This record gives sequence, C-alpha cells and structure tokens, in this order.
Amino acid sequence: MKTEASKDCGISEPFSFVSVLGCAWPALLLATVCLLPHLNKPFLNDDPHFLTMARQIVNHPMHPMDFTICWNLRSDNCAKAYLITPGNALMGYVLVPTVLSGTHEWTAHLTQLVLVWIAVIAMTSLILRFGWDRQHAIVGGLLLVAIAPFLPMATTAMPDILATSLGLVAMERLAAWKTEQKWSQGAVSAIALGLAGFARSHLALLLPLAAFYLLENADPKEFFAQFRRRFWLWTPVLAGSVLLVTIIATVREHNLTINPPPIVKGLWHIPSNLTAYLLYLVFPIPLFVFWLANRLRTKPQRAAFILTMAAGITWFVHPEHLLKSGSLGGVIILTMAPGITWFANPGHMLVKLLAVVGFGMLTDLIYEAWDRADHTDLFLIFWILIPLPIVYYFHLAAKYLLPCMPAVILLCFRLSAGFSAQRFRVAAIALIVASTGYSLLILRSDAEFAKFGRDAMFRLIQPHVAAGEKVWFADQFSAYWYAPLAGATLTFRDGPQPRAGDLLVVGLYEDGITVLPRFPHRKLVDAVTHRYRFGRTMGAGVGLYTNFYGDWLWGFGDSANDRYELWRID
Repeated sequence: MKTEASKDCGISEPFSFVSVLGCAWPALLLATVCLLPHLNKPFLNDDPHFLTMARQIVNHPMHPMDFTICWNLRSDNCAKAYLITPGNALMGYVLVPTVLSGTHEWTAHLTQLVLVWIAVIAMTSLILRFGWDRQHAIVGGLLLVAIAPFLPMATTAMPDILATSLGLVAMERLAAWKTEQKWSQGAVSAIALGLAGFARSHLALLLPLAAFYLLENADPKEFFAQFRRRFWLWTPVLAGSVLLVTIIATVREHNLTINPPPIVKGLWHIPSNLTAYLLYLVFPIPLFVFWLANRLRTKPQRAAFILTMAAGITWFVHPEHLLKSGSLGGVIILTMAPGITWFANPGHMLVKLLAVVGFGMLTDLIYEAWDRADHTDLFLIFWILIPLPIVYYFHLAAKYLLPCMPAVILLCFRLSAGFSAQRFRVAAIALIVASTGYSLLILRSDAEFAKFGRDAMFRLIQPHVAAGEKVWFADQFSAYWYAPLAGATLTFRDGPQPRAGDLLVVGLYEDGITVLPRFPHRKLVDAVTHRYRFGRTMGAGVGLYTNFYGDWLWGFGDSANDRYELWRID
C-alpha cells in the first residue's frame, strides 16, 4: 500500500509523465465536468478588483497596483489599490489575456480551468514522489478537486487557484530536485516559489518551508551540518527568495514591505479568524476524519480525552452559560472584551465546538510529530500552518487554506496508512462523493448569487439610461463591474456627484447603503430583491468568501441585504 521510501519525503524510482496522467485523469475529468457549466458565471465579489488590475497592467505593466478603486470599507471614497490591499498582484498579469480578448467571463474561467489542470497534475506527481502508490495518487487528485472550496474558487477571477497551483508545482519540482538533482527541476521550483508569494502574500512562507523540506531529518543539531555537506541543494530556495524580492522591488510603489493598511488589520480579528481556521480543518477539510479514525485505532484514550475536553471547554467557557450561572466572568467577557464577543452567540455553539476540537487535533498532531522528530510529519504540519499569520488580517476565508490542501491530503494518507486497502478505498469513495456533492451545492448557489448581482444592475440601470436619464452607482463587488457596463457612472465622496433629478443605484450587500446618508433628500424609484431557492454562499451567517459574514461556506437563510435599490435624488 505504501513504500518505505515515503518515510524520507521522496522516492528514487523515476516515473514518466504518462504514468502521472494515467493517475490524474479521473480528477481532471471531475474538475472539467463540474466547471464547464459555469464558464459564463458572472463576475462577483473581488473579481472586479483583479480585472481592473489587469486593465492597469495592459497600460502600465510595471505598476500593477497604481490605480484608483473604491473597495473594502472605502466604498464611500476611492484610493490607490496599493493603499487598500498591497500584494497579490500576480493574478492581474494572468488575467491580461482575458482583458485583451474582451473581458468575457468565459475567458477568465477557462484560464482558471487550465490552472486547475496544472494543480491536479502536480498533486498527482507529488503523491507519487512521496512514495505512495497509484491508488493514492488517483484518490489524492480527486480529493484536491472535490474538497471545498477548490471548485467554487475555480469559478472566480481570484488568485487562490493560481496560488495553489504554484505552491504545488514548487513543491513537486523541489521533491524531484531533492531526489534527482536536475537543474531544470530546481529552476522550475525556484520560479514557482518566487511567484507563489506574489500570487498570495502568505505563500512567501513556502520559502522557509522548502528549506526545511530539503533537510534530511528534523534534528536541530544537524541542520548546519546538513547544509554544509550539500549547500548547493538549497539553490532553488535562495533563487526563489531573490526572485520574489526582485519582483516586489520592481512593482511596489513605495517600499518592499507588504503591510496591509490599519483599517484591515488588528489584534481584535484574531479570535474570529483563529476560530475559522480551526473550524475549516474539521469541516469541510477532512483532516479530522482521518485523525479520529487513526486515534480510535491507535490511541483511543487520547481521542476520548481531547473530544471530552473540547465539549467541556465549549460549554463552560461559553459566556451565555456563564451568565446563566451568575458568573462574573461571563459579564466581564460580554461587556469588557469586545474583541471576543464572537463567542457570545449560542447559535454558534457548534462552530466553537468544532474549532476547539480542531485545536485539540492540531495540538496532538504537532506534539506527536515533534516527539518523534518525524521530518515528513513536521514538514506537512508546517505547511498546514502557513495560513496562520492571516489571523491578524480582517478576515480569514476558507480560500486561504487552499494552498495547504496538498499537505492535508498527504497527512491524511499517513494517518490512514495502517488501514486495509479495502477500508481505505471505501472511505475515499465516500469522502470524494460527499465532498463533490457539497462543492456542487456551493457552485449552484454561488452562480445564483453572481447572476443576481449582474441582472439587478442591468434591470435597474439600462432602461433609464436608454431613456436619456443619468444613473450613478457607488458600490463595490459585482456592482463595480456591471453598473458601468449597464451605463451608470461612478460617484464617491470626493468625486463627481449626482444632481437633482439624477438616479442612484445601491446594493445593500455591496455596502451601498453607506452612501445614502450623503443624499438625505431622495425618493425610492425601484428595487430588486432575491430569495435564494436552495442555499446561499454569502450573508445570513454564511461566508464562502469571508468569515466576516459567517463561518459556513454554504447554508440557508434570508437576509435584508439581498436587495438592490434605485433612488431619485431630489
């Protein structure tokens, strides 16, 4: 089921590209079948940000972020893109062909499909290089595609699939370099390592992770000795670091620091973001399933202890419970610690329970890997921990964990190594089917969400523009892209303003309601509302693109923000 060579993170037996494709084709087929129906899905959420960046790059290739945009918490005014969200500019370059060919939705989504194919092939090859057999290579590729939010993010114009593909190519080529030491392998790994941090800023941590991977073992006393013996082995890591710094120095408008503005960072974001990170490792990512199966077989007492402690901590630390018990601690938590009021809603007890379970699972995995000084386990766990610095950012969406999914899958394989081939096969099929079904639910609901935003803009704006009236908009996300296409003009606090008799369209989800106080004398002309027929991906406690709206990627519920309004300015 697994070769001994997998213990040292690599194999010596070469294999052909044809054999990799022979293992990858089921995942390639699954991804293609699931994504082709969504090639014409409207742009939504942060898609317009990266499309606008691509337009900027067409005119000024060395200044990808030097454009003005009204975005995230600045929808009432505009600012330079590098002042709002520094970094993550590589996607703009990838979308340049989309812009040059007319900025059609299908061209952006087809680009994402190609990146998906690259990720699947690299994932399959990486599994084989880690010493696993053909069955595991097939399952690993299918799991990468099936587990949410991989497929949903592949129907956007955002950089998360790009970042995942680059991370996979970097590590797969690095594994080949470690085993075979062909300079072409090292060169490709270096380029991918350098570009990954330019696709998503937190993937700059792949560089120290790659350096650790190239070690022969995890004994700290031998680190320098290993480096001295084969210092040239770390050339791809050094070259990748130089490439990343060079790119940043070339395109940054001010300095080399990738530092988000104060409005989107702070310590008060850590509790909710850490909760989301730990929750995602339990669901929808299946690491907990494999950990629990392993521990029930090898260490049932430890599993029972962790689960019992998680349930106890969730109950006894929950502020609502403390208040009912008359504890002063509950009052203090609810009234004097606004940074952790996320823990006060009894409706989120399940989220907190799963997050605490995730913490216990992760602590157990780290302790065991550290205690055994297992180089492969430590490498995989460090890879899984790469998104942790984002807890300081204003949100931690599930998409930020996509680049560490290969490590999750490989660690799941190691946790299931003691089970029979038949049990592994049954579990893998069940997990792939369930995960694919969940992803398809998300895809369907998210397509409905995207279509609502686009159609509302055209319905509210086009008839009035055709009648010769002036229509304005002041929103971000979908409205920022489709309102101009429908004929509306952008207005913001320090920019052009509507006059009496003009029309103003706002989307409540896009924070357009913050614009209305600027125009106290207005009359509602029309409105478009929507009721989701079978689940939703944003709002009402659901947050596919951000945990700011909710911890679940898909769910049911109605929201007052499912509404676009058209106002006439008096």
